[in-house]
Amino acid sequence: MSINIRVLNRIILIILIITLCFSTGGCKSIDFDIEESIKPPEYEHMAIHGSWKIKGFISALPAGETAEADTEKIKSKYMDKWAIFDDEVGAVASETCVNPQYKIIRTSADSLIQNKYRINSSIQELGNKDVAMVSVYAGDQLFYEVIVTDSKTAYIYINNGFLVLNKTSDNVDTDLKNKSLQNTGSNVGSGQYEEDPLLRSGILLGIRTADNTYKTIWIYSKNREINAVNDVKQLLVPRAKGFWRVGIINENSISAIYAEPFKENSNTNKELVERFNGNILKVSSDTKIQFVGNDYIGTESNEEFKVYPVDTLMNGEAVSLSMVSSQIAENAIKKSAADYISSMKGEASQKILSKTDESNFTLIRRNGHWIMRSRLYYKQPYEKKYQDFDMKIMVPTELICYDEMNIPWNDIKKKLPWTSDAFMSPNRDIVVLADKSSLSIYTIKNRTEIDKQLLKLQLSKGETIVMAEWSIGRFAELWDNFVNKNG
Repeated sequence: MSINIRVLNRIILIILIITLCFSTGGCKSIDFDIEESIKPPEYEHMAIHGSWKIKGFISALPAGETAEADTEKIKSKYMDKWAIFDDEVGAVASETCVNPQYKIIRTSADSLIQNKYRINSSIQELGNKDVAMVSVYAGDQLFYEVIVTDSKTAYIYINNGFLVLNKTSDNVDTDLKNKSLQNTGSNVGSGQYEEDPLLRSGILLGIRTADNTYKTIWIYSKNREINAVNDVKQLLVPRAKGFWRVGIINENSISAIYAEPFKENSNTNKELVERFNGNILKVSSDTKIQFVGNDYIGTESNEEFKVYPVDTLMNGEAVSLSMVSSQIAENAIKKSAADYISSMKGEASQKILSKTDESNFTLIRRNGHWIMRSRLYYKQPYEKKYQDFDMKIMVPTELICYDEMNIPWNDIKKKLPWTSDAFMSPNRDIVVLADKSSLSIYTIKNRTEIDKQLLKLQLSKGETIVMAEWSIGRFAELWDNFVNKNG
């Protein structure tokens, strides 16, 4: 009987907890202080969903001729245009992204203006009120950030100022949506693809030279014509927080890898060597950068591969594969190593050690893609110290966001047999083909066929590609403006 009473008490307790949860509404609350992904169609959570009219522009520049000229230029492009946002489209004037994703945070306007946008002057219209900042993403690239102050008013930061938006409807006008989608060549309803009438593609290629120095090549095309080619010292890395500079210092007996936000007109090596207290990792003189992504740097040093987070490079703590991959990393490495060892013959198969290390990995290029690579070691004495092997595991998106090739590798080699690597634009309009001595840019026809050569760039002996970051559309133009200013 005592057992039944305990069971009955437990049931009553559960009922009370459920009743309390529903009656307080706590289970439904939305905490805007915590960043969260917003997935359609949960529109009640989406502060910017609907149609907005662009009704003004507030310049944050000091008064003067430059500020007035910039303001007039922005007004002519955006004034009285529309901004629309839902699960299928995000658009600001003529700039559009398809299938946008949203993230929202709650913060104060003053903090946002001063800390994020680096504007010291107070924007009277925003004041110090709490605001919701909604970041709109096209894939992995930031499209726009919308600051929502109330149900009818929002602001978008652009060119040292803020566009002022007034909401006209909680729904997106069908005609506006169709017009915006035409700008991208997309037809969401039919699933058909029509080419963007203004194709813009840009790629930042990070290069390691034979003497272990680094540079970045920027290639920008419009409508399948090369619009710009520039060189930038060290590795110019596009990140969610803006451009960073990554490289290696070998000066005054100091060897180090550094990563820091890009600064104009800075003598990076001199400054870092003098202070040596920034985001810097001391390394051996033989250290090489193997790959760079938005958030991680892969290295080879002292006969080991290591991968470090860009933000906390100074801590010197390499990541394990499990930390950046949802796959069962340890088992994948062991199985890949076992398969490789079983394929070995002769004395090498007897000397190789089967022990694997989950933090000893990197990425390398092969046949137009990044692949995972790890390392095994030989018992000594032996003529070789180690042997690299491929890991049978997909490259985590945490390491490399975009790595697609719409043309089969065999088709590329059949047409252009000298090709050793290939990088295709997400627009499917151009492709960069590499061999040991050059980079060649070709157009793509019908999204699947290599067409005519646009440009050929010479590479020096021993130069290796360690980074490939694409941008398209509006982002390509923004990147081009940045490189032109700082290249």
